[in-house]
Amino acid sequence: MIMEVSKKNAGDFQKCHDDLIPGLPSELALECLVRVPYQFQSAMKSVCRSWRSLLSDSSFIRERHRCGKTELLLCLVQPLTPPISASKSVGETFMVDVKKSEDESQPRVFCTPRFGLSVYNSALSTWHRIAFPEKQQIPLFCECVVLQDAGKILLIGGWDPETLQPTRDVYVLEFAGRKWKRGAPMKESRSFFACASVGSTKVYVAGGHDDQKNALRSAEVYDVEKDEWSTVPPMTEGRDECQGFAIGTDLRFCVLSGYGTESQGRFRADGEIYDPATNSWSKIENIWRFPDTSPRGRTVGDFRSSSKLWCFTDTDLQSELRWETKDDSRNWKLELETIQLPMTGSSVFAGSLGGESVVMIGGKRESEGDGGVMMKMTTEKKMGQWSHVHIPSDFSTLPFSHASIYV
Repeated sequence: MIMEVSKKNAGDFQKCHDDLIPGLPSELALECLVRVPYQFQSAMKSVCRSWRSLLSDSSFIRERHRCGKTELLLCLVQPLTPPISASKSVGETFMVDVKKSEDESQPRVFCTPRFGLSVYNSALSTWHRIAFPEKQQIPLFCECVVLQDAGKILLIGGWDPETLQPTRDVYVLEFAGRKWKRGAPMKESRSFFACASVGSTKVYVAGGHDDQKNALRSAEVYDVEKDEWSTVPPMTEGRDECQGFAIGTDLRFCVLSGYGTESQGRFRADGEIYDPATNSWSKIENIWRFPDTSPRGRTVGDFRSSSKLWCFTDTDLQSELRWETKDDSRNWKLELETIQLPMTGSSVFAGSLGGESVVMIGGKRESEGDGGVMMKMTTEKKMGQWSHVHIPSDFSTLPFSHASIYV
């Protein structure tokens, strides 16, 4: 049965997209087009100007969502596949710096990886890479964040690919139109910082380190509609390699763990929560109990509906170690549960994909052959069964950051 298009949407598309399909009313034509799978939308834009205009508008994704036809994409900022040999490393994938070794008889080759934005379509189990503007490179170790209502993916901060110094740069991808543009730069250069979209139009960043490797206390917020950054009060502690989350339904920003300038590699047990309503930070005590492990790439949570956080580990810890911290005066609670992975690897990266947790496993495992493996698990009150997804070798490097978007 064809779903009824709202009168407002029908009127809007009637004005802007007449004759989508000759002989059909615009609202009926729209109902047909929103049902075409995402993989064919690029070809559809070549049919005519009205289709290109329609599919390039973020309202088209909202209409697909209304009809229950959206597909969920996992976007990963990851190093491109390393070259097979040093002789092949000059090119699009790696930059090469050749220096003499101590005896000056053999050159030493240092490769600086280039990063790409990869996309996994969970409905079709397909992988592809999004092209970046010509003669530009994705910053190394940048944060990836999605603003779903705006239909935009942001790449923020990280290292400049040429100087290898922290950057203020922001790149914005309008997903419907597949167009990149420069966003307003952050007020301060930073990398390895906490970052999260909070609400439909705001992105918060905090902590990380500067070009002298000093842990930062500073924090900023980006307004996607105004394309501008504003400072917010600094945290009480400098936090490098911290992790950021949106928490609760009242649009608060959580910064988990991290370490100070003088204690690099020793991760703090606490965190901080920023409340825009009071423009202030509050401390979370005893929430991260792994002083030798970064929370980045280990933690997953969906705080828009709850305040629960999962930590995934391949070490021999208690399978359901959990604890919580709360502040009744400020009306928030945060719970962390440790989940042991059903298989081990040299390294892991955990992220979220809608209502599922996804974990990519690093390290060579003969049983998988070429490529890598990703495991998916539903993160609900009772954790479900893991399912395995094979990753093609070109996409098997562990990502640095991720975000998911409905299209």
